[in-house]
Amino acid sequence: MTDKCMSVVWIGAGTGATITRIQTATGADTILTDMLAVSQADFNDKWEGDLIINSSPAPPGGQYPGLQQQCLLQFLCADNTTAILRLIAPSISIFLADGVTVDSTAIATLIADCVGNLESATGSLATAFLGGFLNAR
Repeated sequence: MTDKCMSVVWIGAGTGATITRIQTATGADTILTDMLAVSQADFNDKWEGDLIINSSPAPPGGQYPGLQQQCLLQFLCADNTTAILRLIAPSISIFLADGVTVDSTAIATLIADCVGNLESATGSLATAFLGGFLNAR
């Protein structure tokens, strides 16, 4: 059973927009705050109930400023399914030297806030971080 789902409309330093969905047990505000700290994009709108509009989004740009560059963060859930968190326009600082593989120590706060709150499509809670990688669509 899904407890909460947050939808986020992201904008980048260039043009365009994309949307992500975050399914959680208790709400995604903390997860979104952690994501914004390691992203070169900003949210334009978000809703987890009432629509919240950011009246002055300010995406900082960076190595991967486009909305097509996404980092897929994979979490193992209690029922052996996986939850995927899509980080839009990730900061280069979260990657290992290859620029593709996520350094888990660089996103430790985000991981900690996802474990026990982020859910897979089956509603199962994330229990561990499996890994992450750059996925340029």
